[in-house]
Amino acid sequence: MANEIQLESFPFDSMQILNEESGQMEDDRIYEAEVFRKYFQMFLGNGVYFGEYKGYKENSMKVTSAGGMNITVATGAGMIEGANFENTQERTISLNRPAVGNRVDRVVVQMNSSLEIRATRLFVKEGNGTTPAELQRDENVYEICIAEVTVKSTTNITQDDIVDKRSNKEICGIVNSLISVDGEELYQKFQAYIDAIAGNLVRKDQDNIVTGKIIAQGGIEGNVKGNLEGNAQTATNANYATSAGTANGCTGNAATSSSCTR
Repeated sequence: MANEIQLESFPFDSMQILNEESGQMEDDRIYEAEVFRKYFQMFLGNGVYFGEYKGYKENSMKVTSAGGMNITVATGAGMIEGANFENTQERTISLNRPAVGNRVDRVVVQMNSSLEIRATRLFVKEGNGTTPAELQRDENVYEICIAEVTVKSTTNITQDDIVDKRSNKEICGIVNSLISVDGEELYQKFQAYIDAIAGNLVRKDQDNIVTGKIIAQGGIEGNVKGNLEGNAQTATNANYATSAGTANGCTGNAATSSSCTR
C-alpha cells in the first residue's frame, strides 16, 4: 500500500528467521520487559492495591509500630510505572535512633529497572532532620513512599509517630484505572431520560391527576371521593352522588340506584 506507515505494536507470534550476521535461526519477535511496563502504564496508575486480591484491601502495605525502634509493613501489593510488586509476608524493619533531636524517615518501595538490579525493593530512607529524604525518580528508578516515621532520640516509635502516605497520590497513591468517563455527562443523560418518562409515572404515595377516561373492567375497590361525572347506571349505593344529580331524590344519572342515601 502506498504511504504505508508501520506502527509500534505488540504482541505478535514469533517465528524463526535467519540472522545474516550470526548465520543462526532466531526469533524475530522478542519483547523487552519495558514494552510490557509501558503497556500497563496506559491503564493502571502508581501506588498500592486496595482491592479484593488476597484480601489485602485497606491494610495493603500498611505500616505500624512493632515495639522499640521497629516498624512492621503488612502484606500487600501495588504497581510502579507498570511494574507489579507484592509483599507476600509481613516484614519487620528496625530504624536507627538519632543521636539528638528527631528525624523523619520514609518507608519506600522502589522499582529499579537497571540491568544490575531489575527488581522492586522495600526499605527505609533516612531523612535529614525533620526534612524527609527525596524520592528518586529517573530513567531507571522510581520510588513511592508508603509511610513517614518520626524517629526520636529519647523515645521508642509509637503509632502516633507514623503517618500513612499510601493515599497521597503525589508520593504514593492507590492503584486505579486510568480509563475514565465523564461522569457529569452520564448523569445529565440519565436525568434527561428520567424527566422524559416522569410524566407517564403514577406514584402510589402522592396525589395524581389523570386526564382522559379510566376504564376499570374488574371494578373499583376503595374510597372514591370528589365529584363523579358520567353514567352510574347500576350503582347499588350512591353515597357520594353529588355532581351526577341529586342523591335525595335519586335523580340524574344515578336513576337506577337501589339505595340513594348520603
